[in-house]
Amino acid sequence: MKNVKVLIVVILMSILLSGCTDSVEINKREYLFAVGIDKNPKNLTFTSEIPKINEGSEEERLVYTKESNNFADFYSTSYLHSEKAISDRLMQVIVLGEDVARDSELFRKIFDEIQRSPQMNRRVKICIAKGKACDIINTEIPNNPVVGRFLSDMLVKLKRESYQDIYTFDEAILHLGQTGNAMVPVVEVNEESLKVERAAVIKEYELIGFLEPMEVESIMILLNLDKANIRNINIEVDGTTVALGATDVSMTKDIKLEGDKLGVDYYITLYCYIDSFIIGNNNLEDKKFMNKIKEEAVKRVSDVVTNTVDKLQHTYRADLLRIKDDLYKYQKADFDKIEDKYDEVFEAATINVHLNMQIKSTGLVK
Repeated sequence: MKNVKVLIVVILMSILLSGCTDSVEINKREYLFAVGIDKNPKNLTFTSEIPKINEGSEEERLVYTKESNNFADFYSTSYLHSEKAISDRLMQVIVLGEDVARDSELFRKIFDEIQRSPQMNRRVKICIAKGKACDIINTEIPNNPVVGRFLSDMLVKLKRESYQDIYTFDEAILHLGQTGNAMVPVVEVNEESLKVERAAVIKEYELIGFLEPMEVESIMILLNLDKANIRNINIEVDGTTVALGATDVSMTKDIKLEGDKLGVDYYITLYCYIDSFIIGNNNLEDKKFMNKIKEEAVKRVSDVVTNTVDKLQHTYRADLLRIKDDLYKYQKADFDKIEDKYDEVFEAATINVHLNMQIKSTGLVK
């Protein structure tokens, strides 16, 4: 009797493990890799990319365009116009057109639909198109024509190397829910390819402006200096071009909140080396010349960082520096008193960045 019970258990486990909960075979499915969403005079235009994975080639794709009111209608319409079932379980990227991102109500509606979807990839990456999302999805990229895969790999690289911060749906909605602000990558058509250099400033589910690459870099330094990726600093001193590379950076910050008065001081030290100079030129042995290099480099970086902070405070009124998070964690009693008017407090805050530089080496061979 015991052997019979064991046999029944083995048979049931075999059936359950080998069975498929999805009744649709893989060759009867179309998997969406990327979806672009734009506004049109009536509703929304969905541009979807489907790799032809069932036909033996990873380098071919289909691009469909449908006008629908929402994701649900888009799936229903697509299902009726194809003999295959539509699946978004492998979706890599959702690209929101600039006109959609500037419409707060539409932005919220789309995020709500993504959040409610039982099968959509929760790590789907979100980016904003500079212009139309359909132009991004329709771009033919040589040697890597599947836009969803290309963008996904690019955004992963940006995140890994700390060029930008937020890119997945879960991360974006977390920051928008907690702080009301988020920085989302911007994708643009670049000749025969795509590029992601700038960032969109999202406040209360609405695109309110863009940040240039150097501004994004400044924010990343103030947010997470341990992982910040600092590009070369190119300056001109006494008619000579000098390039400096940063090997390390250290920072401390002091945040004070007294009533409605908020003050923040960042103390940053950059540790650099001379990355490019002129062979045979001995000026690097001159201390005065080296001091000029430091002064000019500090001025260049300080100007960009100061202007970026000023733009966040007075143009966008968006605390992408997450000072609010620090106040909530470490000065909660005082923060509770100004939480309802934090935007005004942030705009009027005194935020100073004190930058110092040390040149550790004048060259890798000297």
